[in-house]
Amino acid sequence: MARLDVYIIRQMIGPFLFFVLVFTGVIWLSQSLRVIDTVVNNGQSGWVFLEFTALLLPRVMTIVLPVAAFAATLYAINRLDAESELVVIATAGVSRLRLLRPIAIAAFVLTVIVALVTLWLVPLTQGELRDRITQVRGDVAAAFIREGAFLTPARGVTVYIRQVGRPGELMGVFVHDKRDPAQVSTYTAERAVLLDDGPGTRLVMFDGVAQIAREGIEESLSVLRFTQLGYDLSQFAEAGTERDRKPSELYVGRLLTIGEDETGGRTLGEFRAEGHEALSSPLYVPAFMLLAVAIVVAAGFRRRGFSRRVVVAVAVALALRVIGLAIKSMVAAQAALWPLLYVPPLAAIALAIWLMARHSIRPPAPGSAIGGSGKLTGTQA
Repeated sequence: MARLDVYIIRQMIGPFLFFVLVFTGVIWLSQSLRVIDTVVNNGQSGWVFLEFTALLLPRVMTIVLPVAAFAATLYAINRLDAESELVVIATAGVSRLRLLRPIAIAAFVLTVIVALVTLWLVPLTQGELRDRITQVRGDVAAAFIREGAFLTPARGVTVYIRQVGRPGELMGVFVHDKRDPAQVSTYTAERAVLLDDGPGTRLVMFDGVAQIAREGIEESLSVLRFTQLGYDLSQFAEAGTERDRKPSELYVGRLLTIGEDETGGRTLGEFRAEGHEALSSPLYVPAFMLLAVAIVVAAGFRRRGFSRRVVVAVAVALALRVIGLAIKSMVAAQAALWPLLYVPPLAAIALAIWLMARHSIRPPAPGSAIGGSGKLTGTQA
């Protein structure tokens, strides 16, 4: 690798790591909000929340890495321009097309990383995440054992426990069940215990009151005092561990070969779209990076900097990704359109190479780069 390649790549490493940290923090935080309700409402610990957010990380990285690479490329080019290093490079006879080589090398490495994350880590962690969420939602006991808080283990059911005593013993229990609007039940008890009797978990309450309000033609309120009453909690657990797998949980080989009779109520296009999106999304790394250089540098150097071109590059990259997502939606509806998913990134790569080749600078003749007026050939005001 030439010294110029190494130098330009080194200029990109620092900004790239910075943007990765910043973007990961922002997107990771927004994604983690999805699992907070599951963790809190099911009485899980902070460690479970950390486990869930860690499983979200690979999915976040597939979004962050291409964007961070694009931002780092723009930053590095701007820095080289601000310190007049691009002018020195051009004066030394380096063509604009030659500037693509270090960017292409960095893009290749990042493309391999993004491909590994997308094709292997994402389906692995997404499947594990959904399995753990299903397991947590089925952990009815944990959902009840949380003192001093109103919990909703299921829609229409509210539970409050004043104090948690020795293992399995609950003090000051309140259960309000309004899942059936025609018959609303409220239970209060001095104490209760959780019993796992094989088929499911039961909340056995002692020394309490059950109030059942019935609505309809004959409204009534029944009050029953009891010394012992069982309340079935297994009805709140999600049934079994078998569930339909989302396309995001399947590896690309399965996504591209699954039959219509195996889609579990989803369209075949959803699986094909997810599979070809997984294969095409790593291509956005070189597309973004090469476009950043081509749009900013191809038209020549400017003494006033590249601010306008940077804005154009950002707009083009954003439009490119939006088009890709729109095509994915089209493929989900019509599976035969899957080749279109590869068009945006490949077209962007071809456009970047064409722009740099078209405006490539030939090595300047002696004395032509800097004339008597001090102007640099290929430099725009």
